[in-house]
Amino acid sequence: MTSKKVASLVKQPDAVVVETIESTTTVPNSPKRGKHLISGLYEPAAYRQFGVLAAELGLDKRELLREALNDLFIKHKKPPIA
Repeated sequence: MTSKKVASLVKQPDAVVVETIESTTTVPNSPKRGKHLISGLYEPAAYRQFGVLAAELGLDKRELLREALNDLFIKHKKPPIA
């Protein structure tokens, strides 16, 4: 369950009033729950080559990145857990 506070300004003739509204959102079994984003900025040629390789292998970019991370973990004697 996530809770978000939203503040809004209400202008009145001689004052500014800040109203705070709290909303609660429940996202059960979300596929993003408990996961973290890994990203980086790369040159256009590397980005294109990554996309082409994913297409040639019939994988989406996330699957190809997962494979690359697992290969990196194995190279450094870590378990392939990605």
